[in-house]
This record gives sequence, C-alpha cells and structure tokens, in this order.
Amino acid sequence: MLKIRLEKFFALSMLSALCCLGGCYSDGDDSANRQQRTSVDIQALQTRQFECSYKVAFAAVVDVFQDLGFVIQSSDFTTGLVIAKSNVQSRESLGFSTFKPETKATWDVGTAHVEEVGHNIVSVRVSFVRHKKASYEYGSSSESSFAITDGRFYTNFFEKVDKSIFIRHNLKATANDPF
Repeated sequence: MLKIRLEKFFALSMLSALCCLGGCYSDGDDSANRQQRTSVDIQALQTRQFECSYKVAFAAVVDVFQDLGFVIQSSDFTTGLVIAKSNVQSRESLGFSTFKPETKATWDVGTAHVEEVGHNIVSVRVSFVRHKKASYEYGSSSESSFAITDGRFYTNFFEKVDKSIFIRHNLKATANDPF
C-alpha cells in the first residue's frame, strides 16, 4: 500500500515539474535565446553596408549617435572608430532597506566601426552594451553589463544611418545644383 502511494506521489511530482517547466518556455528574445546565437549571427545583426563615401558614412554614424541622445566619448576618423555613451537614467527608491537598492542607474555604450570595403561601399558595425548599477546603503554597490542583442534595436539604428546618408547625399546634390 505504501509503495503504491509513493509511486503515485512520484508520478504527480514529475507531472507537476513538467507542467512548471513547460510554463517557463518562451520563444521571445530572452536571455536563453541570446545565448543560442552564434558570433556569426550577432555580427550579421550588427553590420550593414551602405553605398556612399567613407566620409559620409562616418559623419552619419556620429549624427545618429547624437540624435539618439548619446554623447560621443571618442572618435577617430582614420581608424573609423566611434565610442558613445547614453545619458545615465537613474531612479531612487523611497524606502530605505539593506535589501533594496537606494539608487538604480542604467546607461548604454555604443561602439561603431566604419570601414571602406570597396569603391563607394562602406561597412558599419555597431555594438551596444547596457550597463546597470545599483547603489545600496552604506556605500555598497553592484554593477552588471550585457550586450544588447535585440534585432529591433540595431534595425532602428541602421535605418537612421540610412536616412542620414540619404539626407547628406541630397544636401550635396542641392549645393552643387546652380538652379
């Protein structure tokens, strides 16, 4: 009798565990799916080619960073490297507790590499890393960072670069037009 009860208990426990695990499944862009992406997938997500001069592409990348509210930390036209940091977004909690942070801060750092790969063909690779910092009572803090791998984030960035390049081409064409 005891053996039958243990077997039923074991079977119900396994069924409950399977139901819980099934409920945890998500096909969205969560951390489990981020880990499944290969470095080639991530590079494809972060890289686009544009038909324009190197100078126009470099200026467009800088413009887009600034339009998105980033501050240019460093840029080098010769190497094609641009490093930008977003404004810090912080939030203070109202309650004081050793288990809850008093202040939370989040900011993104974007790095772009612009490279001429052919005559009037430029490759732009950009990567973003999100940083989070929590400060607690008595001066302790914790910090974490992770690469942003959401495809919509990169698509939005490259659409803005494409528009900036388009505007620069049209401004140049208008300036050269005597009428």
